[in-house]
Amino acid sequence: MDRRMGVSAIIIFGLTLLSGSVVSQQNSAKDQLVGAWSLVSIEFVRPDGSRSSTFGANPKGIAFFDGGGHYIISVMRSDRPKYAINNFAEGTAEENKATAQGVVTYFGTYSVREADRTIAIHIEGSSFPNWNGADQKRIFVIAGDELKLISPAAGGAGTAEVVWKRAK
Repeated sequence: MDRRMGVSAIIIFGLTLLSGSVVSQQNSAKDQLVGAWSLVSIEFVRPDGSRSSTFGANPKGIAFFDGGGHYIISVMRSDRPKYAINNFAEGTAEENKATAQGVVTYFGTYSVREADRTIAIHIEGSSFPNWNGADQKRIFVIAGDELKLISPAAGGAGTAEVVWKRAK
């Protein structure tokens, strides 16, 4: 009988350690979000389900979320033409237009709502000036090393779906 109690105690002790280890490995949604992410795809989904990409077939981008609640996101077309003169301050109207229409960068602060898996972002500054000072919400899903952000597109024109992969 003592032997069975001893074995039972060892099993219970082992299960306690195992369950504590599993719990410590389950991070909060914010903890899972923190880090650097590389862009995989960005698509705009219209209400009829059709898709398009303002940033072309092979967009480039990076997103950083820090543990203190700050973020920066930058996305651009990979096929933007180079400027004729090697000085960004002296671009032609056409070169500047191609740049402006092929890049979006914004930064600010964020908070995570665990209950509904949303990120509330406050945009302090953006390459699209209409977003400066704006507050926006994103639905997010993290599965392994993939982050998917979904947000309403401007003017009720559908949603933007952005897929990121954890940067190595």
